[in-house]
Amino acid sequence: MYPLILQSKFFTLHTIWIFLGIAIITGVYILIKLSINNSLKLQFLSSISLKLIFWTFVGARATAVLINFRTYFYDFGLDSIPRIFFIWDNELSLFGGAIAFFIYFYFACKKEEQNFWRWLDVIVPAGIIALAIGHMGAFFGGINYGSPTSLPWGVNFASPLVKYTVPIHPTQIYAFVYSSIIAISLMTLFSSPKFKAEENTGLMGIGGIGAYSVFRFIEEFLRGDDTILILGIRSPKIIIFLFIIFTGAIFYLRYNKIHKRSAIFKQRKK
Repeated sequence: MYPLILQSKFFTLHTIWIFLGIAIITGVYILIKLSINNSLKLQFLSSISLKLIFWTFVGARATAVLINFRTYFYDFGLDSIPRIFFIWDNELSLFGGAIAFFIYFYFACKKEEQNFWRWLDVIVPAGIIALAIGHMGAFFGGINYGSPTSLPWGVNFASPLVKYTVPIHPTQIYAFVYSSIIAISLMTLFSSPKFKAEENTGLMGIGGIGAYSVFRFIEEFLRGDDTILILGIRSPKIIIFLFIIFTGAIFYLRYNKIHKRSAIFKQRKK
């Protein structure tokens, strides 16, 4: 584990931020390629990029602070407020950021008369690839770690950030593997004429989000890092479960809408 790349009296460079930079560059590159291949306007994306990044970060940070409320407000004094803005503590919520991202992006698409569902189909695989790289950064940073295991691939983390001194599940590596598989599968499916057809827009993107969420939910059963417990249940597990239900509902509504539209079109052709 190498949580720090460079540390001096005036500057500290965390490994996770290096991986985050690589993740962003890789994700943006794939997004541009997929956007061009699907005749989507990159000018629209570039025009909202700064606001999109800002609101995504706000959502990720706000959710992380809420989940770890006791950590940030243990003394309930004015001194606790600045801790919210200490972003170098690496506390960001993936699902909080994702929710904020898609809420802002949906309304931006609506305002600029862009096809939100087509954009979703290209953003999701690019985003999941970026997440896969980010998970490797989490591994080297010693965060999002697993619970003790006797499996031969258990790893030891010699770090004060990790509370276990015995081998633990390398959940970050698990996340890298399933994220990569999902992203590659989506990009492979995206080359199929059936999924590229206009009437099926959105299904692949929603399906990708759902698949990632299910694997992330399973991962929670192997996690060993501290978080708030609600009735003895890890709070991220509850949030992800609700997110899966929400994603399933969106997929169902979108599929039904497409199915009804297809049925009406066929009747008109007759």
